[in-house]
Amino acid sequence: MVFALPIVLLSPIVLGFLIVRSLSPARQPGWAGFVLNASLGTGLGAGVSSLLYFLVWLLIGPSNAAYITAEIALLTVASVGCWMARSRSPVSGMPAAPGGWTWLLLAALVVALGLSLTLFISTVSSNPYGTWDAFAIWNLRAKILAQHDASWRNAFSAVSGHLAGGHATHGDYPLMLSAYIARCWSLLGSVDDVTPPIVTAGLFSFGIVGLMVAGLAILRGWSAAMMGGLVLLGTGGYLFESPSQFADVPLGFYYLAVFVLLFLFDAEPDGRRATAVLVGLAAGCAAWTKDEGMLFAILAIMALAAYLYVSKKDQSVRTLALFMAGAFPLAAAALYFKIFLAPKGIWAPVTPSSIAHKLMEPGRYVQIVKAFWEEGLAQGTGLAHPAVCLAVLAVCLGVPRARLRRPILIASAGAWLAIFLAYFFSYLVTPLDLAWHLGTSLDRLLVQLVPSAIFLAMAVFRTAEETAISAEPEKAARVSRKKARRMQAAKG
Repeated sequence: MVFALPIVLLSPIVLGFLIVRSLSPARQPGWAGFVLNASLGTGLGAGVSSLLYFLVWLLIGPSNAAYITAEIALLTVASVGCWMARSRSPVSGMPAAPGGWTWLLLAALVVALGLSLTLFISTVSSNPYGTWDAFAIWNLRAKILAQHDASWRNAFSAVSGHLAGGHATHGDYPLMLSAYIARCWSLLGSVDDVTPPIVTAGLFSFGIVGLMVAGLAILRGWSAAMMGGLVLLGTGGYLFESPSQFADVPLGFYYLAVFVLLFLFDAEPDGRRATAVLVGLAAGCAAWTKDEGMLFAILAIMALAAYLYVSKKDQSVRTLALFMAGAFPLAAAALYFKIFLAPKGIWAPVTPSSIAHKLMEPGRYVQIVKAFWEEGLAQGTGLAHPAVCLAVLAVCLGVPRARLRRPILIASAGAWLAIFLAYFFSYLVTPLDLAWHLGTSLDRLLVQLVPSAIFLAMAVFRTAEETAISAEPEKAARVSRKKARRMQAAKG
């Protein structure tokens, strides 16, 4: 088992890396392209592997041999695709190498990463089973899904709701995280090994950092990449939730992946549209992870369609078809699961009359706004708060108006705002006690959204390099004026 564990954990990463590399060009700078592919591959590989596990168990029955055969077949196909893509010319990005004082940002990021990793290891060492939702929902369902008899279906039966009391296991939740961990446990032959859920939490948590840094490095350059990573690693809510083993950090990963890929898609030549498949794949993974991810997948296709329409891009229909091709397998599995297999969820009692009644209660709005404000303040302290950091950067670096009018930014920001408002609305109409619902879930919902908000903000700001370049003419003009005054004084 000692030798099997690395193979079990690494094979989905390799699969995801090969898929990403098959569908996207080599990006410059090289280090950022590799980090981007590895980070995307980690999350997308986990989504594809979990889907494969579910389909094998559903269509063939519990069988490690059948699953291993299917995974090897996928690895083979992805390897062939990667080999065929080797001749693609690279897509140049922004200069992403330290210049002048900006190498200090790398040192700060390395220190922040080290502290974050230390905190993660310390937390999982003292609490290897995660917090309540980890062992009451995600890992419990994974243990049931890993069974090699008919009992595996109990993971999403109404009976499972009684295992943790009051339907707390949420058998209606999509299966990405639980199926992925079940895959690991099934292949290892033991559901008692705490390593797979811990490693999974770590891969998604630090995969978000990799996505942030690499995406910004390619799109905006060195300083933006380092600053974006530092702002993220200074976010208290993100650091606190990373070792929790919840599905919210993976969902935040997929949200961020969609936005990063949309911006990369916008930066590519019109003839290269395979990145649209990756956008769809990331959106499908979001739908396969949590209920709110299903809504986000719809918003993602709407954002892409709006962007294509406003920017008048060629081959828009083909691009949307490529997106749908990437999203279809995972989104279809999520829909099939919700319609035919999942038991009724907490939203079953909601009716139009109850919604109308709650929408007319002003006190609910006040309570929700107050909770959002307080939880937002809890995301950091002082200058380390992400909102404060971004506000300081906006003032110091500036925000070009032309960049605010870019179609890709408008479409992406619209999708982000729409999912935020959907969360707000869900609290307005929740059938649960409002105070309890806010207190037990709002912090996790913000963790889903904060990384994407940081990325979108950093994609708008000027970079330190741009600020320095724009300051050079003004500096030269000041020097010239000083020389002119000195010459005038000398003549006088």
